[in-house]
Amino acid sequence: MHKSNIPLTLVVCLWLVAAGCSDTSDNNAGAVLQSFSYDEPGPYAVGNRTIQVMNASEGRQLNVELWYPAASAPATQSIADFAIGDVEREELLTLLGTAPEQCTRRDTSSAAGAQPVAAPVNLPLVIFSHCFECTRYSSFSLAERLASHGIAVAAPDHARNTLFDSGAMLNVEFLATRASDVSAVLDELLAVNSRALPENLQGRFDVNRVAVAGHSYGAVTAGKILQDDARFKAGMIIAAPVESPVFPGVSVANIAEPLLFMIAQEDNSIGSIGNAVMRANYEAAAAPAWKLEIVDAGHWSFSDIAGIVPAFNAGCGEGERQTVPGESFSYIDNALARNITATAGMLFFAAQLLGDQDAAEALGVSTHPDIVDVQSK
Repeated sequence: MHKSNIPLTLVVCLWLVAAGCSDTSDNNAGAVLQSFSYDEPGPYAVGNRTIQVMNASEGRQLNVELWYPAASAPATQSIADFAIGDVEREELLTLLGTAPEQCTRRDTSSAAGAQPVAAPVNLPLVIFSHCFECTRYSSFSLAERLASHGIAVAAPDHARNTLFDSGAMLNVEFLATRASDVSAVLDELLAVNSRALPENLQGRFDVNRVAVAGHSYGAVTAGKILQDDARFKAGMIIAAPVESPVFPGVSVANIAEPLLFMIAQEDNSIGSIGNAVMRANYEAAAAPAWKLEIVDAGHWSFSDIAGIVPAFNAGCGEGERQTVPGESFSYIDNALARNITATAGMLFFAAQLLGDQDAAEALGVSTHPDIVDVQSK
């Protein structure tokens, strides 16, 4: 176990004019050394756009959100702008009108349709899988942080399992469908002359630097992808075990890639048993692996849409402890919880996709020792 008050400030080599830290690549001419911290937005503006991807094996059309480093100045938009069509937009605006202000993040730090940066040409990529009946933008704070430091993010709406399109089951069969969605998105993003991508994003994603992240049902989805699709090199597992009796067929023993586990100690969704299984997953995982446990965090503390519907309230405002049944308490501040998640994710993926070993070491140190307990191996 590692605990410290060491400030989380890293000096890294980032592409500002061209890609990479080495001067041996044609893509790296003019690279500039700059100091910045992964616990705050990076030097790139962030763009986002919605594309449509066909999961041909399942006959499913998926709405997919892309976040990427952009050439334009930072901008904001309402998350209502992510809605697909007028009916969904009106429903989303109605939900935002009643959601607690302190829990649900309403405005983005990205610009819709912004021009992507010209360099680096080859972008690392993380595919994010959302929670049960959530949205592709459930964790856009994490996506924005990654994109601002040069890592693109793609997140599909898992059709029939979203906030506005429900009906799928929480079972092994639909888990396989969700995993196939993730693989289909990667297939499309890597396709030459992809019809789903604008020309300025075609051929931009690095097949050798691909990872996955997921929250809740999405965490299990991430585990299945890591087990079954060798193109994925690392996984961020948020608020659910990848291996459990609920989803037979996914085994930690079949995952060789580095893992980051994020545990909410007051998770009233998966409960104390689910958290115990997550801890067992960490112990069984191959090194390197990390486990972060956040005090007073609930299942939705990690999400940008905490509290948007009553089912997502556990992690927002006042609640009842699952560690001490019957005891009331206040959940961790949602902005702080999202920042902890974004920083941990950035450190993890900087280590795994950008080759930053200082980030790997920093991830094993808690800069909030009263809030975040860290273990690594």
